[in-house]
Amino acid sequence: MLSKITVRMKLSDFINTDKEEHIMRMINKTHEDWRATIFLHLWYENDEVGPQEVNEFLTRYQNLLSFKTLIRTNSDLNSDEFIFFDILPNTVKNRKYRFSYVYDHPKDIGKGLDTLYDCVKFITSDKPYKKQKRNDYED
Repeated sequence: MLSKITVRMKLSDFINTDKEEHIMRMINKTHEDWRATIFLHLWYENDEVGPQEVNEFLTRYQNLLSFKTLIRTNSDLNSDEFIFFDILPNTVKNRKYRFSYVYDHPKDIGKGLDTLYDCVKFITSDKPYKKQKRNDYED
């Protein structure tokens, strides 16, 4: 059972686009369907998004999102941070993740969220019982 998963995405690739609402609903669907506590780690470069846009984004989704969100102005991670699922553009490198989805174009972020959904579904679903195969007691 997952207690908490950290999902990291580049905010400037989807904020104020026609995909924004769909992306946020997909994250919320993963949270609700699989009861996974999601810690959303969003980042952007300093000159890509203004503070007013970030504030409006948070205001738009504060009622929809029921999980913790961190927004940073760069893609760097602290030494104690580890990302469970990293959805990142192919220009960014990160080695601190369990699973990742690398996209060439921001329109592919939705495919990354589909992969996240399938990953969480696999991890949280019941596994079939497998009888242990032992032959050390045979003559």
